[in-house]
Amino acid sequence: MTILLVTGLSACASHEIRPMTPQPTGAYQLRQTAGGVEIAVDPMTTKAKAEAAFTIDLTEQGYAPILLVMENRSSDNVLVLKDAIELVDSRGNLRRPVTAEVMVEKFEHNKIAYALLGFGIFSYMSAEEANKKMRADWSSKELPAEKALLPNRKLHGVVYFDLGPGLFTFPNSTLTIPLQNLKSGEKFPVSFRIP
Repeated sequence: MTILLVTGLSACASHEIRPMTPQPTGAYQLRQTAGGVEIAVDPMTTKAKAEAAFTIDLTEQGYAPILLVMENRSSDNVLVLKDAIELVDSRGNLRRPVTAEVMVEKFEHNKIAYALLGFGIFSYMSAEEANKKMRADWSSKELPAEKALLPNRKLHGVVYFDLGPGLFTFPNSTLTIPLQNLKSGEKFPVSFRIP
């Protein structure tokens, strides 16, 4: 019994980094063009999609990762601000993005428990290493906080939303991504209805 417990803990105290290679914007069902920028949105809200990208199912704790893929086809620089992105659910509740760091704190492996149940320092180190890998992986996939998207360039990244455990309802939500042309100062929000 003890061997099975230790084996189970060792298997859990790992994090497999899975590459995220976005498709061209035209390959996504949810896409539109505004101000010369083509934007595609891919909600990763099923268990299979979340596990394929992040190793574990983020949705089980109420997190909604959404992949954004953008291509600037205009002749001007366009500003993208992650913290200005909004998700409004069908009841009118407004959500702003959370950082990968917030999610890691929720999902990280308890190092002390692994040390006590897994017979010492090796289990502690295994859990600590898994947490570091998880933090680095999820942070590397996150949309930058602020990015000037240059002409003829692409940008992709995940925006994470905390909908709360047991409140994972996505249908009829609206995702709004505000963009700004840095030359003219014109702002143009792009909204998507999440089916």
